[in-house]
Amino acid sequence: MQNDQIKSYTTSNGEKRYKLNIYVGRDELTGKPKQVRKQGFKTYKAAEKAYFQLQLRIANGDLSAKRQKHFKFKDVYQQWLSIYSGTVKESTLWTSTWRTAKYVIPAFGDYYIDKINLPMCQKIVNSWFKAMPATYGKNICLTRQVFEYAIRLGLIDNDPMDKVLRPKTNRRKRSYEFYTKDELNAFLKAAKKDSYKRYTYFRVLAYAGLRRGEGCALKWKDIDFAKGTLSVKRTLTAGMKGKQIVQSPKTPTSNRTISLDQATLSVLKHWQLLQAKQLQAATLNLDQYVFDGFRGEYAANVPISSSTVETWNKEICQRGHIRHINIHGFRHTHASLLFEAGVPMEQVKDRLGHSTIKTTLDVYTHVYQKSKPKVAKQFAKYMQS
Repeated sequence: MQNDQIKSYTTSNGEKRYKLNIYVGRDELTGKPKQVRKQGFKTYKAAEKAYFQLQLRIANGDLSAKRQKHFKFKDVYQQWLSIYSGTVKESTLWTSTWRTAKYVIPAFGDYYIDKINLPMCQKIVNSWFKAMPATYGKNICLTRQVFEYAIRLGLIDNDPMDKVLRPKTNRRKRSYEFYTKDELNAFLKAAKKDSYKRYTYFRVLAYAGLRRGEGCALKWKDIDFAKGTLSVKRTLTAGMKGKQIVQSPKTPTSNRTISLDQATLSVLKHWQLLQAKQLQAATLNLDQYVFDGFRGEYAANVPISSSTVETWNKEICQRGHIRHINIHGFRHTHASLLFEAGVPMEQVKDRLGHSTIKTTLDVYTHVYQKSKPKVAKQFAKYMQS
């Protein structure tokens, strides 16, 4: 008895051939019938053999719609990563990939994505919270991006991470390190004794409010001595595998031009002369990094590394017997002293390169609150003048 799913037909050359048409179910995305068609068999026996092979694959689930959606989390992640990598900066890509490799893939990677459920997610979130209460939310965010991508592909209907309960802890409000005016002056005095290059770097950070990477990536063409301005156009950061790279600043508003006081401009000018002598150059190329990675006879134009300036900071504090704060603390110091000097919040926001004034308030509320009592005195003084 012949199989009615195997049909014979005649080619344009008049030769007899066989074809088969097998129904394998409905497509889960469209609901339309799904069929497998093959033709060109010279004999009925050859077509029948192919038919049974296909039936075996169907029985194993290889051709069913259900089998097609049965992907492991790590495979979906790789598909998502190929798209995500083209939408973010290299520094962001690096932090996302190492965090996913360290935390997310070990937790979910070998599970089929359509089998991951809320209880599983909750258990993993609880373990993340226990291990890293301050940053576990970043793991959740990365995991959810993969689940959202799987939803778009039609592999799952819902994000199982959506309804997890996020554990909370009574964390103290984040404190920000900064120097008082006297402490900053003491630090800069000690830095000047250490080396003029170090002194200039920390003077620029403290008087311009730059981020560490922005200071490291500064070039002489970014400083306009005639106008008394400094332009932030790039930053030093970590790229793939932690390699030091120079890229555009943190946010669009981080691209900014700020004014410098004459004393800081004079410090920069003096360092420019010293650097030219160090590099044995009559005049410096404007593309030269202000704080280069010069080592002895090695004169390639590369920026100073983040780790080097951190070492500078520690050594200056140790030798000068000064309270140590991290390098980002010099940016906080700048903001603190701006508020104490009575500079309006909007101007502080622009100088620091924040995208919204809310960011400035969130970070510097502790400093801003200290400056508020001065407002009444300033107003009264103005009215009496």
